[in-house]
Amino acid sequence: MNTDNLHKKLHLISFTVKALIIGFFLFWTVQMLAVHILGIRDNEVQPDSSGFYGHNYCGTFFIDITRDNSFIDEESYLNALQPADTPIVQNILLNTALVAMVLSLLIFLHRADKQTIHKKRTAWLLLLSGGLYAAGNTFVETKNFTPQTDGFKGIMATQSYYPQLYAVYGIPFLLLAYGLILLYYEQTAQGKSVVGIQRALKVSAWVTGIAAFGFILWRFSERCWEFFSTDNARLPFYSIFLDLPKSEVVSDSAYIELLVFRLVKDLPVFAASAIAVLALIKLMYSAARGKINTSENRRRLKFAALALAVSSLIFNLLGLIEVNMLNESFTGIYGDVTYTIGIRSGCEPTLYAFLLIVIETYIQVIPQTEKSG
Repeated sequence: MNTDNLHKKLHLISFTVKALIIGFFLFWTVQMLAVHILGIRDNEVQPDSSGFYGHNYCGTFFIDITRDNSFIDEESYLNALQPADTPIVQNILLNTALVAMVLSLLIFLHRADKQTIHKKRTAWLLLLSGGLYAAGNTFVETKNFTPQTDGFKGIMATQSYYPQLYAVYGIPFLLLAYGLILLYYEQTAQGKSVVGIQRALKVSAWVTGIAAFGFILWRFSERCWEFFSTDNARLPFYSIFLDLPKSEVVSDSAYIELLVFRLVKDLPVFAASAIAVLALIKLMYSAARGKINTSENRRRLKFAALALAVSSLIFNLLGLIEVNMLNESFTGIYGDVTYTIGIRSGCEPTLYAFLLIVIETYIQVIPQTEKSG
């Protein structure tokens, strides 16, 4: 690629990611202010109103959580309105890790923009960012191991833990994977041993393959088993499962039709996720052999990004139909759903398509090597 064109792409990506980070924190700040300053308080809740506690979502739709459809009594509803109490030490540690992660990532983006990405041991910035991101997400995720069902009714009383692997570890893994690849190049350029990094890349590839494909196989098997099970189907909402009650559907045929439709809607995402994971595994193995910036590696990443983008388009367009099916076929919470997109869960395929394109661009800064097998 022409050096000027590459520089322009790096600058555009750096600017875009910085804008996304800033936009996310502005969005998060506004939400926190709304909860703590403008949120509903005890003396503002009227006894004869349904009130509004919040919402939850499953891919392409929101469900509303109100006192009428989710809580067994007024006290449970009012208790749920209060922000969760987090120990001060935990808050300090999480906020410190968050600040360190963001600063490391911003310094990396600045160096990439200034084309000094390989001159100041930049790889450690990515490894630090990815490590802190994964550690923070793991800590937060442990709180979801045992969902609190006391005080809830209906589908909110049947919550169980759902390991949201992509949302929790997807972005940290990409940061760590590219950080290891960049560290391999830095060590090689300085004439230092890369044996440890080669092993880390191969172990990361194996762990990624087992976790990702195991997760895909588990979810696909569960989705297929729903057609034959006498129990309610279970839908993932953030890091919990909720029931899709057969008692609230207008007919058995409508229930099966929805399950079939949801599987068809999600199949492109299953396939695209497998393609993306395979591309990353091959990239790490190729990098461990010293073949990083190759035409085949770049082509794999581009194809994976395209597959994810197409799957997202199909997923979200079919989501519009899914919302109508739920509203027409169900009562209760599922009979009053609203369309949305999955970007807030950290699982939206387009998000990962963008990140793969970022990696594909950044590996071009590394001197080109021969074609890998």
